[in-house]
Amino acid sequence: MKRIIFLLIFSVFAVSLVQAQHRDVRRASRQLNRGNLAEAKKYMDAALLDQASHSDPETWLTQAQLYMDIHGSEDAAVRALAENPLDIAQKALERARKEDTNNKHLIQIQQSLLVMSELLFNQGVEYYTAENYRDASGYFLRSYELAKSFGSIDTTTLYNAALSAELGNNLPEAKRYYTELVELEYDQPYIYGSLSNIALQLKDTVASLQYVNMGRERYPDDLNLIFNEANIHIFSGNIEKATQVLDLAISKDPDNPNLYFAFGANYDKMAQDTTYTEEERAFAFNEAIKAYNNAIDLNPNYFDAIYNLGVLYFNEGIRIFEEADQKLRATHDFRAYTKDEERFREKWLQAQPYLERAKDMLPEGDPNLEIVVVSLMQLYMRTDQPEKYQSIEKLYRQYFGEEE
Repeated sequence: MKRIIFLLIFSVFAVSLVQAQHRDVRRASRQLNRGNLAEAKKYMDAALLDQASHSDPETWLTQAQLYMDIHGSEDAAVRALAENPLDIAQKALERARKEDTNNKHLIQIQQSLLVMSELLFNQGVEYYTAENYRDASGYFLRSYELAKSFGSIDTTTLYNAALSAELGNNLPEAKRYYTELVELEYDQPYIYGSLSNIALQLKDTVASLQYVNMGRERYPDDLNLIFNEANIHIFSGNIEKATQVLDLAISKDPDNPNLYFAFGANYDKMAQDTTYTEEERAFAFNEAIKAYNNAIDLNPNYFDAIYNLGVLYFNEGIRIFEEADQKLRATHDFRAYTKDEERFREKWLQAQPYLERAKDMLPEGDPNLEIVVVSLMQLYMRTDQPEKYQSIEKLYRQYFGEEE
């Protein structure tokens, strides 16, 4: 008889304990609905102290909603209630799905997962905007995988994860995501160019060319893929083949100044890249000049081509000057320096008409004007043109500083 009484007392105690746990969840839910997130968290923490509440999907749904609201709050004090609230919320939703064995809460869980996927995506955008590409990639991937878990294949989100991983120099992950996009037949030629670039960075020119060929089979006229193929041949030292590829592209649209500008900009970048050999950079420098001039011939008012050509000459003068200065310090050979001086002054003087023309094309107030004016100030000072320097300095003070 005593044994029966004891069992009854224990049963009543267990029921009371479960009711208390459920009461804390209900209280947390009420405070959550009222926007009192700190109070809701207090009750939620109390409910989770006992393992018995962990088998109830309602507990985890409330937990997930609480931490999603903490994440979305504009109140700094509320956001300080938890570190990485989205991580906690996502884990709570996964636990709710696991505990919902009878699918009683299926619709509510799926709706919350959709919201969570959106929140993860938005967090990825925030990190991407802040140029924190590695974290951006992680959040985009989580958003993609969460949507995928209930049957939605969001290839755009996976592409964002791949691009962010590439920009964050996480090349193995970027390659994995881009490869999955190829398998999903995502309609974006850049993925083949990115796979090619990644392979090229890993010194695998065979794989790099294979990716380009795959892309060009699908997008035969895509300029970026043509650039990629040309770069591979340049990287491999096959300048003749690179030239053939680029000539083929130009033959498709010979009267397009934008095409020539794109080629010029591509070679311009290569000419400044010290990872290439001197021969390759010299080739790129000359090709950039030809391409920019072709763009200007087709469109005499093409500001970007005119300005870039001026900067290309100016930067080449800087490069020659720095090399000459280092040699002079090492050898004290002033005769050799005099010859080098002729070379870098020649480049700066070649830059001058293009930069002056670019300046004359810009109206007062244009954001590019200050950059051009400062470039000319440096050029006139380095080439010993005091009258022109005084004139451009006066213009600089008039537009961007205090007048004399």
